[in-house]
Amino acid sequence: MEGESWMDIRSDRQKGLSYAEIARKHHIDPRTAKKYAESDTRPVYSLTDSKPSKLDPYKEQIVIWLEEAPYSALRIWEKVKEQGFDGCYTTQQ
Repeated sequence: MEGESWMDIRSDRQKGLSYAEIARKHHIDPRTAKKYAESDTRPVYSLTDSKPSKLDPYKEQIVIWLEEAPYSALRIWEKVKEQGFDGCYTTQQ
């Protein structure tokens, strides 16, 4: 969220708008609206490190396989299963 929007949120709150109204107006969560409205300074964000993947130990080998032939995702999954990968084919399971 840009600094201008943060100031708009603070201004809307000072005008008497509820957190829910501010949230609808700015397309944000009401809890975020409250946090911004009550903050004396512009919020600062920092990126966090990405989480490790179960496929990390297999990534170099996957790159080699893909350079050899245009394997499908299913075939790559079968090949890493043969190497000991215990994950599912989809990330939703």
